[in-house]
Amino acid sequence: MKILLEAVIYSLIYSVFMLILFQKQGAKYQLYNYPPAIRKRAIEKGIITQEELNHNAKSNKTIGLIVMIVLSILITCVINKQFTFFAGFIQSYIFFNAFSLVDSLIIDTIWFCHSKWWVIPGTEDMTDAYHDYAFHWKWFFIGLVSSAVLSAITGGIIALIGLAV
Repeated sequence: MKILLEAVIYSLIYSVFMLILFQKQGAKYQLYNYPPAIRKRAIEKGIITQEELNHNAKSNKTIGLIVMIVLSILITCVINKQFTFFAGFIQSYIFFNAFSLVDSLIIDTIWFCHSKWWVIPGTEDMTDAYHDYAFHWKWFFIGLVSSAVLSAITGGIIALIGLAV
């Protein structure tokens, strides 16, 4: 039960971080998270270039991954006082996928798909693309597998911390 509460707290903290980043940067810097049709339209309208989109994706994903890992390490090591690879792997896997579920269900399916807050000027008519639920859920299911790699890295870092303490 404790791990579920921690997963909810992890998801809320990381969601707030991502929303603050979005609010600060604006939609243009988060376009790599949008469905392909919207990205294509933004490029066609000169809102962003493919090079800018790639750069923003790389820098934001790097920042996001670092925050995800650090937050997971803090909960596992500082709060739970666990320093094994297995503890780091399992807890990180739960945290990463809990956030992914919150992101897919609440942020993407409910909020992104049905709010003007996320709409980029020049794409207002692209209702079908903004309501592309499959796009968002595809990434949730891909994440179930790909987060295992990130969890293994996090577990390794936690095991190294365990050797040092």
